[in-house]
Amino acid sequence: MLYSEPRLTLDVDLAVALDEAQLSALAKIYAAPDYYCPPPEVLFAENKRECRGHFNIIHIPSGLKADFYPSQHDVFFDWAWEHRRTVSQGSGTVHYAPAEYIIVWKVAYYREGGSEKHVRDVLRMRDLAGDEIDVTILAEELSRRGLWGTYQSMIHE
Repeated sequence: MLYSEPRLTLDVDLAVALDEAQLSALAKIYAAPDYYCPPPEVLFAENKRECRGHFNIIHIPSGLKADFYPSQHDVFFDWAWEHRRTVSQGSGTVHYAPAEYIIVWKVAYYREGGSEKHVRDVLRMRDLAGDEIDVTILAEELSRRGLWGTYQSMIHE
């Protein structure tokens, strides 16, 4: 876990930019009976959403889940991809979204649902990432999305 705190659910959130060929390949890569993968029409529909698309793939034997968030229509996703963190782990590398990107979405989800887990996540990310967070970029994006006040209330500043 790079940011925040462990929870009881074991899943991973993935912001992705996939074309139709890549989406079609998911059903072959994550095939039944070991995996649940939504039908292609669901994958295509979620991928075409202007914002907030979502689907998940579940490993049936373990219950482990990957939540996919197609983000190709979001300019902030483009920024996050350009500023991703790359970390060597095990047999390869893993790309992580910058903390600013995750914080923006945590604030959006908090405003929608009011779950305190998002507040804890944001506070923990600020503690862990600290100086790595570009506060100018964060403030600009939160303001652009009308989330600055919500963020301020979450961090009690």
